[in-house]
Amino acid sequence: MTMSPLYGWGLWGTCLQEIEQKEVDLVSVKTHVEIRGFVAQVSSSLTYLNNYKDPLQVRYKVPVDEGAAVYKFEAHLDGRTITAHCMEKKAAEKVYKDAVKAGQTAVLAREDSNSSDVLNLLLGNLPPGTQAELKLSLVMELKVQTDGGVSFVLPTFLKPRYSPANSPANSFHDTEEIAKGQNIMFVRKQYAYEVKARVVGAHRIAQITSHSELLSVDISEDALSAEVSQCRSSNYDRDWTMLIYYADPYKTHVLRETGDRSGVGLMKDDLLMVNLFPEVPASSFSNKNEVIFVVDRSGSMQGETMQSARATLLLFLKSLPVGCFFNIVSFGSSFSFLFPSGSEMYNEETLAKASALQQNMQADMGGTEIFQPFKAIYSQPPKAGYARQILLISDGSVWNVDQMTELVSRHAHESRVFAVGIGHGASTSLIRGVARAGKGRSEMVFQQDKIQHKVMGLVTSMLQDSVHNVRVSCEVEPTSRVRLVPKVPPIIFGGQHLILYARIPADTVVKSVNIQGSLSSKDLNFVVKDSDIKVVHDEEMSLHRLAARAQINQWQVDQEEDISDDMISLSLATGVISRLTALVGVDHEGNAVAREEKQDCMPHMMMKSRRCGGARLRPMFGSQPKSALFGCSQPESAQAYQFGASLGSAEACRGSSKVSSDSVQLEESSDSDEPADGDPLMAIVSKQRFDGSWLLEDVAELCGVACAVLGERNPAKTEAAWATALALALLEKRHAEARDQWSLLATKARAFLSGCQEDAQALAEAARALLEARP
Repeated sequence: MTMSPLYGWGLWGTCLQEIEQKEVDLVSVKTHVEIRGFVAQVSSSLTYLNNYKDPLQVRYKVPVDEGAAVYKFEAHLDGRTITAHCMEKKAAEKVYKDAVKAGQTAVLAREDSNSSDVLNLLLGNLPPGTQAELKLSLVMELKVQTDGGVSFVLPTFLKPRYSPANSPANSFHDTEEIAKGQNIMFVRKQYAYEVKARVVGAHRIAQITSHSELLSVDISEDALSAEVSQCRSSNYDRDWTMLIYYADPYKTHVLRETGDRSGVGLMKDDLLMVNLFPEVPASSFSNKNEVIFVVDRSGSMQGETMQSARATLLLFLKSLPVGCFFNIVSFGSSFSFLFPSGSEMYNEETLAKASALQQNMQADMGGTEIFQPFKAIYSQPPKAGYARQILLISDGSVWNVDQMTELVSRHAHESRVFAVGIGHGASTSLIRGVARAGKGRSEMVFQQDKIQHKVMGLVTSMLQDSVHNVRVSCEVEPTSRVRLVPKVPPIIFGGQHLILYARIPADTVVKSVNIQGSLSSKDLNFVVKDSDIKVVHDEEMSLHRLAARAQINQWQVDQEEDISDDMISLSLATGVISRLTALVGVDHEGNAVAREEKQDCMPHMMMKSRRCGGARLRPMFGSQPKSALFGCSQPESAQAYQFGASLGSAEACRGSSKVSSDSVQLEESSDSDEPADGDPLMAIVSKQRFDGSWLLEDVAELCGVACAVLGERNPAKTEAAWATALALALLEKRHAEARDQWSLLATKARAFLSGCQEDAQALAEAARALLEARP
């Protein structure tokens, strides 16, 4: 079954005069990235060529990071520049529509009304025979990952997004862009796609690498700058990623960006950006937690992703402390609870039930319906005396992001939410949005072998005691008012990169910044000294715009009343677009294009949709997911929802797809959901018992030593204590590089040894000696 090529991600256009299908030339896509410390300035340019006798209406959808501040959009054609300005959204849309109707060339950039990580960009009336270059500028904050690398991700890939039945996202909000009877223009030719990056600043660079690209890296002799380029063309089926490893990534780093003295509001003041890594005292990870693991089992999770999710779930289960409560929620088009009546106490019996589910877990539950399982979780009250923690793992994207964040925010006082987005194209708006709303933490994972690494880091944050009563103060001379942006104090997690912004009057000197909080009965105090602060002058005012974006995101989570005027004012002052504003520009110098009065370039059109398991998929975004940054949509000959077609190849776009009654799934004969065999780490983990111990016969099998031999060398009072010491030594010897994955279950094992009243140090030395004596 085929689907109209209208329903695709990326570029599409219409011709005002003709009906037949044509192609539009996207000549090149070029992106330049400049990274200074923990801030990335991104400028992308797209060059289009209209080879036809009639003007074109060019529209495209582009993925962006939900935390990115988009603030500049312009077009260059025939020696003229159209510069877009930030306006209230409805006013901007009217300006654009009136200009196009009058035959003028115009541009418009706005957030998708259902998700802040998708932009709708329009170029109206591209004149015949004209080449146009469009430029989009944005700024992003970068955070240090758990392995010490600073991750830069340029979203270039969008997945189909799922809309549940009766969701507001099912109202096709951009129907005014769809021109009835007008021609859809496609990019079929391979086009140049280039990314270049420059890394500069005060941090010495140790290494720059990528998990997705083959890079040419030239680091200066003083290691304070580097030039990065691609060694080959980028693929369009994944996001563009780069990891920068600084020599001192955990050093406190504070920038004071000067303001615009002629500006207004936020832009007039100086802006302080504080980067620090607060150390929280070691905790025994209290068992007074109710932990709910919510795992995506939709069809798109099949293959390696599901294998990694199973391995992650196993680590999660073995790391839980004895005496906590837990549950597992599986979801797709429907959802199910391991314990339907509510979370149960973690013990030998409940662990056995959970392990059976983990071993047989498949990606067989259809689409990505995430709202209903969360609603069901919240319908059950938290366990009295226990802090409820929810951990979401999903590779999916949905359109009802606002509905989700609102639900999570309403219950944030009783339940924290942590989230992991898996794979290229996962929605940063969903993953980061629910974590922000739930006062938790999030991670985006692009390598399958990093899932366990990142998830266990989140579990560590989950099981730590919460830092509460957080306060931020600033000592300045002369005494003046210093305002936090956003005004909500940051959430502190031990060892994690903390970023905060503050507005400072221009005529002041900052002496120190103090961040205080309470952990259990202990007071915490983190101090930033004036010697840590560096003054910077940036024409783009990157830090100011990042602070504005942080405030806008917080407003959207808080769902505060009467904040629309404040959001619009901040957006207009900084140029950073929000859901209530847009960037619009009109070419007043060029000649108006000829058009027939009876033709309306943006009439409304009823759109057909496909039902999927009782829910509606947005067909407009449901086909060709391999859209590059401002990429192409799928030709009419392509099958609906086909994955894997390469750009520029008509033959590659032909194939078969399979639609089930529950979801849109693909036939992947080469993929299997069977767990990977021979993982030695998981073999050790899987044998651990609920109380943290191991059995001697299991350890003997893992070591390849007869159980009787191990028994003869037992210096402990009990066999279980000796076996546990051996298992810990085995983890140390064979899997030291994966310590972050098994550290929590090792903590539980040591607690078991302590309860046995054994000399843990002597047992550890004896176990290491025995293993060292063997190959």
